[in-house]
This record gives sequence, C-alpha cells and structure tokens, in this order.
Amino acid sequence: MFKNMLKRSWLSIKRKLGRTIILTLIFFMMANLVLAAFIIKSAVSAQMDYAKSNLGGTVSIQADMETIRDNQKEDIEKGGDPSEMFKNMARPSIDVKTANEIATSYTSYIKDYSYEVSASANSYNLEVVETKGPSMSGMGMPGGFGFGKESSDDDSTLDSDITISGINAYAYIDGVANETITIKEGEYFDEDSADAAMISYEFAELNSLKVGDTFKIKNIYTENSVKLTVIGIYDSSEARANANTIYMNTETAAKFLSTDDYNDGNYDVDNVNFYMTNSDLADEFVDKINTEFTELADENLKVAVDTSEYDRVASSIESVGGFANTILIIVIVAAVIIVTLIVSINVKDRRYEIGVLMSLGASKKNIIGQIITELLIVGTLGFVLASVTGTIFAGTLGNAILDSQTASSNEQSEKNFGRPGSMSGMPSPMGGSSSSRGSAPSMPDMSDDSNMKDIMKAGRDSEIVELDINARPEDYLLLFVTGYLVIILALIIPSVNIMRYQPKEILTGKE
Repeated sequence: MFKNMLKRSWLSIKRKLGRTIILTLIFFMMANLVLAAFIIKSAVSAQMDYAKSNLGGTVSIQADMETIRDNQKEDIEKGGDPSEMFKNMARPSIDVKTANEIATSYTSYIKDYSYEVSASANSYNLEVVETKGPSMSGMGMPGGFGFGKESSDDDSTLDSDITISGINAYAYIDGVANETITIKEGEYFDEDSADAAMISYEFAELNSLKVGDTFKIKNIYTENSVKLTVIGIYDSSEARANANTIYMNTETAAKFLSTDDYNDGNYDVDNVNFYMTNSDLADEFVDKINTEFTELADENLKVAVDTSEYDRVASSIESVGGFANTILIIVIVAAVIIVTLIVSINVKDRRYEIGVLMSLGASKKNIIGQIITELLIVGTLGFVLASVTGTIFAGTLGNAILDSQTASSNEQSEKNFGRPGSMSGMPSPMGGSSSSRGSAPSMPDMSDDSNMKDIMKAGRDSEIVELDINARPEDYLLLFVTGYLVIILALIIPSVNIMRYQPKEILTGKE
C-alpha cells in the first residue's frame, strides 16, 4: 500500500504539472524569505555579541558637579564670598595609583583603561615657534602655551613656552583620531617609551632636530632639566594647532609637574576611562567601584557609565533583527493560508478520484498521506532551490534594511548634533576612546603614518555596522523544519474535509 501511495503521488505530480510548478514557486519564494530571515537573525545575534565585546561601553571617573554645586550653594548661604569661591574652585581629580588599582582589581570587567597628564615646560637652549593668539593645544590645559600656570608651591604665576601632553599611546591623541595629526618621520610612542617624545615638524625644523636626537626642556617649578629623545615628528593640519606641543607618555609627562603635584609618583590624572569587555557588565562594575572605593565620593568624584556608542550600534542591529522577525511571521502565516487554499481547491477537484480510491479499499489516512507526500516532494524541491539563492537574497535584504536604519540614525544625529557622531568618542584600536591608556601593548615601528591610518580607519569603521550574511548549517535545518511545519499546518483543513467524505456519496454525486 505504501508503494502504491508513493506511485500515485508521483503520477499526480507529473499529471498536474501546472499545479506542481505553482506550488514549487510558492514554496521557493517562501523558503527564500524564511531562510533570509533566519540568516539575518543569526547575523544579528553574532553582531550583537561582537558589539558587546568591542563597544562594551566606557566607565569614567569624573567630578560630581552636582554635589560640588550643592556644597557651593550651602557655603554661600552661610556667608561665603562667591567670587573668591569660584575663583579658587578646582575640580577634583583621581590619583594615578587609585586609577591603576581599580584597573588591576577588575580585569574581568575591563579590557583597557586610560588617563592623561597635562603640564608645561620651558625651552632650554631651544627656539619656540611663534603663535598668534590662543592655540587649540593650549586651551583648557593648565600651563598651556600663552596662559601660564599657578604654582602649587607658591601663589605666583609661572610662565611657560612649551605645552606637555602626557598621553600613553600615539593612537589616542585627539588630533590623530580626527586625522589632523599625522606622523611624518620616526615612530609613535607607547606606555613603555620612557623619556621619548614626539615633536612638531615646525619645532623640529626650527631647532634642527631629527629622529634619534636628544634635547632638554625645563620643569617650570623646579628648574630641573629633563632630557628627551625625539622618537617621532608629527605634522598637524589644525589651523590653531600649537606647534610647541610635545607629546609623550604619562610617566614622562609627570616629570614636569611640581613637587607637590608629583607627590612621590602618585600624581593626579585626568580623563580616567575604563573600557568594558561587555556592556552588560558596566552597572555591576560601577557598583563594585562605589563599594570598594568609597573615598571617591568623599572627594566629590562620581563613576559614570557611557554605553552610547554600543546603544547607537545596537539600535540599528536590533531594528534589522526585529524586521527579520516580522518577515518570518508574515511569510509563515501567508504561506499556510496560500498552501491551504491551493490544497483545499485541489482536494475538491479530486473528490471523484478520492471516492474511487476509497471504494477500492484505500483508507482516508492513506489518501491524506498521498497528498502530504505530494506536498513534501514539491516542497523539498522548492526548499533545495531556495538553499542556493537564499544567502544572496538575505544579503541583499539585510543590507538594504541596515542601510535604511543607518541613514535614519545619521539623519537623527545631524538634527541633534550638527553632524553624525559628533558627540561620540572614536573607538581605539585596542578598545579605548580616550587620549591615553593605562596598559598598552607595544605597537609596531614604522617609517610613515600609513599603518597608523589603517589602524585609525579600523577604529572609525567599528562604528559602521556590517552583518556577516552567511548561512550556517542550523539555518538550513530551520528552513526545512519550518517548511515542513507549514505543509502540515496547511493540511489541517483539507484533511478535515477528506475525513468527512463518504465514497458512496461522492460517486453518486459525480454521476
């Protein structure tokens, strides 16, 4: 009986070729959409995991301005002089030992950390480049070129003509991030580059310095000279760049602090950032810092979480995943309805055939099995064909949805900030986005800036969401399981009708 059922199914498929082609096309189109949805969902899941690990968010330690303002308000109400209070106001900082202790205590939460040191120096038998007006490099920096710095040893203002920017790795200089600074000669420094400095092209030309040369500059507080080796020469396209800015790692920059500020090596650092291994761990990490380092709150410092970069990327990815879910549901429902209608019409047209088979001893289950077999054969053919084209279709569909979401996100950014990404930090090659790092692995040497440009481009491109549209074996498995499930659901109503048929009534009605 089973062999007869298979034979009848095959003969029916060949005899009704038009119906077979229509059903094959329906299953083919359905399978393409279903497979595309599964592939996109898999790609979205993988990209979300990647985003969590590579854009895990930043936890920073910063001044708690709300608490500071409340304290100021309270002091003013008690009769304090507001002008003196604001004149002498200084934002609290975290010391380098505490920053390092936090980083080394929670290595399972963070993949990197960063901080900066800013200082000033005086030239020692060197010429400085003349600048017109305040420069970008000097603005906002204590002791920046043209501003001077108030000494912590006395109340006098000390003049300086060189700006020291303590940054643990060249890749995290702001100018490098926005491509206004490029390296012309030599190599860039890292955390291990002791007493190594990068000087501007103008400063190098004015003083006939080249890579490998040494020079001395003075600490403005102690008048002690510090000998530095030129490790690289940079060029800046920024209109108001300070050519007298010298870049070095934070340990070297700390040698230009005052004795009190240096504090036997426990100097204060700014812009302290911890880069999370996973955005989901950020809140837990903050709780641990607040619990273990209660002195931060006592010093008017707070721990803040910034996952905006991850959230921005995740929103686009989740939109694609949500659209894929919608497609999957619509396609399955539509396929069940369409196949049900076609099979129901087919069963109605074959009432006489069914009546004859039943009168010859075929059971109703056998007849339903024959129709199921026909659909399984036709469906399998459509699913196999879709397996070939599904990946291509998924790539086209997924990227189209993603481009639409990205364009919408960029348009919103332009409305909010004037240009896309203007409020976000650039992700570093090592996972950071600040100007320095606490524990940077050494980077390869180079004679020009081509490699660094590639690194920085890779950092910027990490914000561009790209889905890896490739089908996995489980995607194909899900396709066939879903397809066969659609066939079974589509046969429920026709099967009920077949179970109601009586051969005598059918044959009598036909005659």
